[in-house]
Formats: sequence, structure tokens, C-alpha cells
Amino acid sequence: MVSRQGAAFQVKRASGTLKILVKNKMAVVGLLLLFGFVFLALGGSLLTPYDSNQQVSGVMAQPDWVMNFPDGYYLSRNIVVVNDPLFNSPSSIQAWTVTASPSTLSSLQLSYASGLVPTSNSKGSVQMVYNGAGPGTVKLSQTFQYPYHGPPRAFSSAIKYLLSGASQAQPVHIRLFIDAGAGRVFNILNVNDTQDGQWLPPPSVSLDNVATAIGSGGTGFNPSELIFSARQAYSYGVEVTFYGPQQINIDNLQLKLFGTAWGLMGTDYAGDDVFTQVVYGARISLLVGLLSAGIGIGLGLVIGLLAGFLGRLIDEVLMRFTDMMLVIPGLPLLIVLVAVLGANIWNLIIIIGFLGWMGFARVVRSQVLTLRERPFVEAARAAGAGPGRIITRHIFPNIVSLTYVNLALTVPAAILAESALAFLGLSDPTVNSWGHMFENIQISGSLSRFPPAWWWVLPPGFSIALVSLSFVLIGYALDEIFNPRLRKRR
Repeated sequence: MVSRQGAAFQVKRASGTLKILVKNKMAVVGLLLLFGFVFLALGGSLLTPYDSNQQVSGVMAQPDWVMNFPDGYYLSRNIVVVNDPLFNSPSSIQAWTVTASPSTLSSLQLSYASGLVPTSNSKGSVQMVYNGAGPGTVKLSQTFQYPYHGPPRAFSSAIKYLLSGASQAQPVHIRLFIDAGAGRVFNILNVNDTQDGQWLPPPSVSLDNVATAIGSGGTGFNPSELIFSARQAYSYGVEVTFYGPQQINIDNLQLKLFGTAWGLMGTDYAGDDVFTQVVYGARISLLVGLLSAGIGIGLGLVIGLLAGFLGRLIDEVLMRFTDMMLVIPGLPLLIVLVAVLGANIWNLIIIIGFLGWMGFARVVRSQVLTLRERPFVEAARAAGAGPGRIITRHIFPNIVSLTYVNLALTVPAAILAESALAFLGLSDPTVNSWGHMFENIQISGSLSRFPPAWWWVLPPGFSIALVSLSFVLIGYALDEIFNPRLRKRR
């Protein structure tokens, strides 16, 4: 019965504290900010469909909303030219235009080959069977409109094909091209292939390094700037030249243009979504901050209680050890310990926690030194209570408010410590945190480039500042609630 009454009292006490807390303006603002970041951390899969290390657009693409301002006049968005590159249904062939001479068309059979595919995620391919005795050229193409004033950052193409009947004497000529009109035709792939019976070439044909092939080598222009230099219609496709009775199956035929504008926060130096990195970085940064602060506050609480209440030799030993830890420079010690133990995320949490207890331990000790001389503690001693019971039932309840306040104020310091280590390259490279984003910013030289990549630099900085502000506001509000001297008269 007593335990039920005690539990009911604790619930009532907690609810009363919460009611007082929500009446404090600083606490409300801090809680709203904190809940927002907790939602980011827990709802990452709902907020973004991408991985934190997945290319979604061109490198260093600015936020999409910049296109509404004059500075965004020459920006461009992504364009996916082919809707069904894997030919998953027979109707996908209708999106392509077949061009050939009448004599070639009379000897050509074009059909949908179900199940004849290079990969398991494809359901079919387009099949061309040529029965002519002489050479015949067939072109398969799609026309698309490029509507932007500026070129894309980059583009990539893909094709897979399977030959039958090809040989050294009778190869099959494959030409993958982009036709810009007015005689401006850029060949992406232009080869005579003799390999028969296997799907070729690799699934993806990267076009970032085809400057020589399309004639932009040495001009100072990348292929994207040279090809997509105007707002007009373009044609993309593959041209096949047969030199006798031969067959080709084509699959995974695609062209993607990676723009210079993307999403809410743009992209980084690898074309990865910055917003996705901020969302998933919230998990690691909050995890490091909360667990490290919990370890530091727990150690400081235990050491402060023991030193303050037991006194004498124990107090002297614990406080001298605390003084020794206080005078050691924190960041250099962190760097040494991380270098020795390894840059694992759990090692970081433990190290930051074990180096963050000294100040709180001295504060707790000073409070315990005053509390142990109070009449209610003397009465507990007279009643026969031991040190353990006095500490847990009489001393600790009177300093628990101090624990809450310091816990809230220690979390930002732990997040900043992890960010500093990540900036120096000493964080866990397998996880994504806001500090890891700053490390990538430094490595890529984005802080020194002109114009600077502000859309990549500001989000992690503001995230660290706002989550730190939320804990600081909550800590000050708790201090105002628990400290009668700071409590405002209503």
C-alpha cells in the first residue's frame, strides 16, 4: 500500500512539474525545438526516400527554391528521358521511334522478348532480328524537350545488349547518340562489337568522362555544357548496323540529366541530398549528446555524493583526482583517446561521457556538504539509518533538480565535442552525423570555393545551434522552476 501511494505521489509530482514547465515560455520553445529534432531522428524514412549516401542530382546543386530568384535563372532540374528503360511491358516499345530505309524495314522483325533479360529486375527486352543479306541500319530513338536556360551538371547513359550472329567477319555496329539538331550529333558509344551470346557492355555507361568522344576535350567545357547549350528538342537513342543475318536484344536503355538545382537543401560534393544527411544526422548527434551527457552526469553525481557525504580520505582522494582531470586540456585528451581506442561511435560516446563529469561532481559535492548538516539528516542518523539510505532517501531527492538542469545543459557540449572530433577527421566514418557533414565540407574545400556552398554549410551548423538552444532553454527553465531565487512572482 505504501509503494502504491509513493508511486502515485511521484506521478502527481511529475505531472505538476510538467504543468509548470509548459507555462514557461523558454521551456515551450525549447520543447518544440527538441520535439522537432526528435521527429527528424525517428521519422527519417517518412521524411525522405533516399539514403544519406545516394546520388540524387548533380554535384553541388543548389536548393530547388533558388530558381524562383534571379540568381537561379541558369539553374536546371533533373530530367529522366526514358520512363521504362527496362522494357517491363510490351507497350514500352511504343515510346520509341524506329527509323530505317524501306529495304532494311522489309528485312527487319522488331518485337518484345519477354524473359530475355540481363538482370532479374527486368521483365523483357526489345528484340531486332535482321534477315537481309547486305548491310542494314536501324535507329531506335526518343525525342525530349530541354526547357532550362542553363545546362545540367552532368548526365549519364545506360545500355545493355545481347548479340546473336556477330563475328569478326560480320560485326554489329552499335552507336549510342544524342542528336541536338542542325547536324550536331554527339556519339556516346560508337563501336563494332563481335562478342556473341552475352549481355554487353557493363550496365552503366558513364558520360562524365566522354569529353574526347564528343569533341569537348581541351575546350574547357564539360560535355553537359557543350551538348545542352540551348532550350530545344533533343533526340536520344541507339543506332544498330547489321552486316548480315543477325539479332540484337536491347535492355536498360536510359538517359538521365543531373541538374544544378535539387530539393529543399541542395546536394553536396558527391550529389547526395543534404536534407537527407541532416535528417539522418539528427539520430547520431542526439544519440551522442544524450548518452554522453547521461554518462557524465551519472559519474559526476556518484562521485559528488560519495565525496560530499563520506568526507575525509574518500573526499580528499576523489577531489584531487577531479582536480587533476579538470586541469588536463579536454580536446587534446579526446583526440589522443580516440586515436588510441579507435573512432567507433560507441567509443566516442564513452570517451566524451567519461571526460564530462568533473564540473558537475564539484557542484554536487558542494550541495551535499550543506545538506549533510541539516536537521533531517541528523534525525535520520539518530534513527539508525545507514549512509546508503541517507544518500538515496534524504540527500539525492534534494539535489535531483540540479541533476535535471545540468543534464539539459550538458547535452549541447557533448554534441559540440562530437562535431569537433568529426571536423578533425576523428569521428566514425561509417555513420552520418552533423559533425561528419562538416568533415566532408572541409575535405571538399567548399568553405574556400567561390561562391561558397552555403546550402551545404548552413544546415548542419543551424541544426547544431538549434538543438543546443533547445536544451539550453529547457535547462534554464528547469533552473528557474527548481530554484526559488529565480522563480518569478506571478
